[in-house]
Amino acid sequence: MSCVLYVNPTSIHGGAEEVLLHHMTVAQELGYQPVLVVPASGWLTDRCRTEGIPCELLPSLPDAVTSDHWSYQLRPWPLNAIAIAQFVRKWSAVLVHSNTPRTAYHGGLGARLSGVKAVTHVHDIVQLPYAVRPKAWLLFQLTDWTLVVSQAVERAVINYAPKFRSCIQTLYNGWDLSLYHHVLAADIRTLFQVPHTSVIIGTVAAMTPWKGQDVLIEAFRLLRMQVPYVHLIIVGGSQGGKRQSAYEAQLHQQVIDAGLGDAVTFTGWREDVWAWMKSFDIFVHVPIAPDPLPTALLHACALGSTIVASAIGGIPEIVLDGKSGLLISPNDAHALCTALTRLVANPEYRAELGRQATDHFSRRFSRQQMKEGIAFVYQQCLSR
Repeated sequence: MSCVLYVNPTSIHGGAEEVLLHHMTVAQELGYQPVLVVPASGWLTDRCRTEGIPCELLPSLPDAVTSDHWSYQLRPWPLNAIAIAQFVRKWSAVLVHSNTPRTAYHGGLGARLSGVKAVTHVHDIVQLPYAVRPKAWLLFQLTDWTLVVSQAVERAVINYAPKFRSCIQTLYNGWDLSLYHHVLAADIRTLFQVPHTSVIIGTVAAMTPWKGQDVLIEAFRLLRMQVPYVHLIIVGGSQGGKRQSAYEAQLHQQVIDAGLGDAVTFTGWREDVWAWMKSFDIFVHVPIAPDPLPTALLHACALGSTIVASAIGGIPEIVLDGKSGLLISPNDAHALCTALTRLVANPEYRAELGRQATDHFSRRFSRQQMKEGIAFVYQQCLSR
C-alpha cells in the first residue's frame, strides 16, 4: 500500500481539519495509507486514531492559531523539512500532501529532499501567499500539483500567479448524502425554553471577525423590532486564539447592549453540530470576507436547511440565489434583516429552498466526485 504523508498546521477542530480527515479516509479507500503530521495532539489526532490513521508530531511546525507572522513560519523551515523527509523514509511515502500553503513550505521542501511528489491543498482565499511574488515563486518550486476547494480560490490563485494554471485543479469537498438522512434534530426548544411558536435562526462558524457574527446579531436586533417570535443560536468557539477570544467577548457584549439576552444563545463549540443545524428553521452564514467553501454551509445544504448567506468567495457555488437559498451583499445587516423577514413569514418557501439545497448538494458535492478527483490528482502527480 502506497503511503501519503499529510501535513497540517493544527489539530484543533475546524472546517479544513474536518475536510482533511474526510480526505484521508477517502484516500484509504483508494488504496493509500495516510499518515498525519501535526505540531500537537488535539481533535484531529484523536479522530485519526479512531480511523486507524497513524500520526506523527512535529512540535516545531508553525501552528495555524498561534503563529501567523511570516518570520515565525520560515524560522524552523529547513529543520522541519528534514524531519518530514525522515517521516517520508520511515513510512516509505510516495507523496507529501500539505493541507495549507503555509505547511507547503515545510512539506514541499521535505518532499524535494526525499525525492517524492508534493501536493498543496488550498482552503483559504483571504491573505493568500500567492499574492506575494517571492512566496508564489517558492510555492511553485515546492509543489507538483495544487488543489483548491472552489473555483473562486482557483481564480484568485491564478490571478496572482498565472503560472499555476498548468498544475491546479478545483476539487469540491464532498460527503455521502446518506450520512445526513438519520440525523435527529437537537431539542433546542426544550433545552433553552424557546416557545414552539418561535422561529429559530442559527449559525455555525469559528469566532473570528471576518465570519460576520456581529453583522448577524445586528440584523437579528432589527428583525426583533418587527418580529418578536424569533430566537438566535450561535454555535462556535474562539479555538484558543487571542484575537478570536476578544471577538467572542465582543459578541457577548453586543447582545447585552442590544437587550437581546433572552433571545440569543451562545453554545460554544459542539461535536453534535449536525443535530443543532437540523433544529434550525433558518441557517445563516454571512462572512464579510471571501469564504472559500465553508464546510458548515455544505452540511446545511445536505441537511435540507433554509439558507441565507453572503454572496462572496465560493459561497455562490454552494447556494444558488433564489433556488437553493438566498444570497445577500456581505456586511449588510439591513439586507440580511430583509431576507430573514421574508423567510420567517413564509414557511412553505423555506421548505422549498431546503429541498433545492439538498438537490444541489447531491449533484455538485457528492463523496464520489471527491473520491474521483483525489484519485485523478494523485495519479497525475505520481505519473509525472
